[in-house]
Amino acid sequence: MLKKISFLVAAVLALVWLGMEAPKEPPTVRITAVGWNIAAASFEEQARLFEKLHPNIKVDVRYVDQDYTRIMPRLAAGTEVPDVMMVHNRDLITFVHKYPGMLRDITTEVTPIKDNFVAAAWDAVTVDGHIYGIPTDLGPAALFYREDLWRAADLDPQSIETWDDLIRAGKKLSRHFHAKVTMLGMCEDTDFYDQILNELGGNYVSPDDRTIVINSFEAKQAMHIVQRMLEEGTLKNVKDWDGLMVAIEQGEIAAVAYGVWFAGTLSYAAPEQRGKWKVMPLPAITRGGSHAANSGGSVVVLANHSRHPQEAWEFLHFCLNTPEGELAQLRLGLFPAYKPLYHTPEFEAVDPFIGLSVNKRFAQDLDKLKPLRRGPITLDYGRAIREMMATVVAGGDPDSALDKAAADIATVTGLAVQ
Repeated sequence: MLKKISFLVAAVLALVWLGMEAPKEPPTVRITAVGWNIAAASFEEQARLFEKLHPNIKVDVRYVDQDYTRIMPRLAAGTEVPDVMMVHNRDLITFVHKYPGMLRDITTEVTPIKDNFVAAAWDAVTVDGHIYGIPTDLGPAALFYREDLWRAADLDPQSIETWDDLIRAGKKLSRHFHAKVTMLGMCEDTDFYDQILNELGGNYVSPDDRTIVINSFEAKQAMHIVQRMLEEGTLKNVKDWDGLMVAIEQGEIAAVAYGVWFAGTLSYAAPEQRGKWKVMPLPAITRGGSHAANSGGSVVVLANHSRHPQEAWEFLHFCLNTPEGELAQLRLGLFPAYKPLYHTPEFEAVDPFIGLSVNKRFAQDLDKLKPLRRGPITLDYGRAIREMMATVVAGGDPDSALDKAAADIATVTGLAVQ
């Protein structure tokens, strides 16, 4: 026995002498993920959970602004591009066109998991049949309303089915409060207009991204509804986001049409109004028409030239296609595009500010949601869109404003106009 032990010891010493070592742990790989505000906070929580499962992968999360001022120069130069990036869903197609070859085509990887996500969300990440990202969160829209103000004006939410109904209700409410309260508030952006356009199935560009259709019949119909509401006193121009918050705090408006995420904004902006706000479906264009529209949302993309493509994909997959990763988003108030989460207790929990399950309410019309195609123009259409909205708010002709916006965007982007 002693001879056998001595032999083994000698063998080990011989291996050491020959320079052979025991197997080493795999080297630690570092990847970088970037996002803004809640998106970055979500990445931090997801990274903490992911690293427990993958101890050899470290995720460095960095906060960037949502205007991409730190990301676009790197994409343009093709160097030091973060491995994992959050992008507004409206901007992804623009990024693919503006920075060709910089974002990774993940069609093969995501095709088996597409059914786990809301169908309409895939349009924002698809270019010529190729998929360049995974939808993270959505902004399904509804009407938040001040139940106490509506009750005082004798308004019944059940009677509001169309925008025409809301206009009539808005006039009644304004009369009751002697014009001190208006039904809706609108910033001088396209957020409100986009919801009506989305209900109508309109778009900014054609499905092939080659033609500007912002002056389509649907677009003009939507803009006429906006202008009519302004003219008839149902919609108040609050100028900007800060103006909207002031109007809410001071009780100057009785409703807001926005995405599900606005519930959190309300609880932060006007905590003393807890229990006074409720939520109902967006009015439809016509009776029996669609109440479904989207307002906001994000996607996550991968750098095409990442030094660690497999690890970056594993992190992305964990974040957006596992219950653990998706719950991290949900806890921060984001509405996931990931459908398996919709029947969990966490998703259906009652919002203490609104007094009901906001997520459950907003999930009801997701199967009717239509994509709003913005195409490759979103980083170049800002000035034209601002001028278009300013014209309509000032009482100008909606048709002319849309035609001019289409022509101006065509001049900047080189795309054709329908």
